[in-house]
Amino acid sequence: MKKIILTLSIVIATMATLSAQEVKRVAILETVDKMDMVDYDVEFNIRAYITDAVNKTPGYEGYDRVDMDQINKEQNFQRTGMVSDADIKKIGEMTGASSIVVSEVVRSKEGVFRVAAKIIDIEKGRIENSTKPYKATTDDELDKACVSMVIDLLGTPSGGRYSPFPPVSGGNPQSRQGADVITITVGNVSFDMIKVEAGSFIMGCTGEQGSDCCNGEQPYHRVTITQDYYIGKFEVTQELYEAVMGINPSNWKSSDRPVENVSWNDAQEFCAELSRMTGRRFSLPTEAEWEYAARGGKKSTGAKYSGSSSVANVAWYDGNSGGQTHRVGQLRANELGIYDMSGNVWEWCYDWFGSYSSGSQTDPMGPSTGSNRVLRGGSWDNGAGRCRVSRRGNDSPDIRSGGYGFRVVLH
Repeated sequence: MKKIILTLSIVIATMATLSAQEVKRVAILETVDKMDMVDYDVEFNIRAYITDAVNKTPGYEGYDRVDMDQINKEQNFQRTGMVSDADIKKIGEMTGASSIVVSEVVRSKEGVFRVAAKIIDIEKGRIENSTKPYKATTDDELDKACVSMVIDLLGTPSGGRYSPFPPVSGGNPQSRQGADVITITVGNVSFDMIKVEAGSFIMGCTGEQGSDCCNGEQPYHRVTITQDYYIGKFEVTQELYEAVMGINPSNWKSSDRPVENVSWNDAQEFCAELSRMTGRRFSLPTEAEWEYAARGGKKSTGAKYSGSSSVANVAWYDGNSGGQTHRVGQLRANELGIYDMSGNVWEWCYDWFGSYSSGSQTDPMGPSTGSNRVLRGGSWDNGAGRCRVSRRGNDSPDIRSGGYGFRVVLH
């Protein structure tokens, strides 16, 4: 397994009024390599590229770097490897900040960087938004990645050095938007995204799951999703994966079957490339987003599986699959019109795997670190119990399997 190094840099956004225009001042803290395996020049450049992109974003102004260095030395926020609720409050008190942007850099021993970021609301103490990972192998690509992260979080810099979404050969991607469905075309392949309205639900081992619940599904807890999002009507198909990535790693080749034999890392690269091709921000769903959609969102009828309390109505599993995947969309859809969220292939989620807590949560994104990523939904070679809407799976992010696929979300 490739050894990954996680480093954090923190960006603090503050509010001011300048010439009747609302401006957020942004302070960029030093990028930190917790395992002391990344050159200081790389850490410095990440910080410089983010600062430059922020300063070119309308409505934002870079906070004085010297002042922030002094705060770093006095408080040592970023040395912990994460930003706690107490740190968030302290940063707000010291700077008048309205939000914090935490950037994350992972580097393989082969020298490949993946960078991503998330923005935390100071007052609410929760994540407002997050970026997809961007891959970089050179300093030039790292610059582009940092610009792309700032665009994802803050908007488009004016006069920025790079556009994060270069044109794609073969024509521009197209989309058609309706009230509940977005249809997007990449090359000759179109796919639908289903709208999921914001709302609250009980996540985990709820009553309809009966005695099938596992320890990992407990305790059940209330989760609130504060923003609407779109999720794939189907699992990512082989034809869509090939249109974006140029390859088809699947064991059972068929254009309209779900792509499988893909790792979490592969799925992340797909999301990044699809985002670059379309100019939209695609990502894997968080575990909470996945379960909320699988349960039917605001239209939920409380079914045990996604769309029915009878597994055979909605899922390809070991009782009807014949030992292989099947074409997407052949069984019954759930309440939102989403197919195959139970069975066919396990679906990667964004989160690290970790234990649940009983307290209510808002827009959770899972633990800040971990060893395995979340899988949901069960697959063609699993029993019915693993296809339930609350059942959780997990595996190492670099593992590929004929039972592992994914679907994407759009914010």
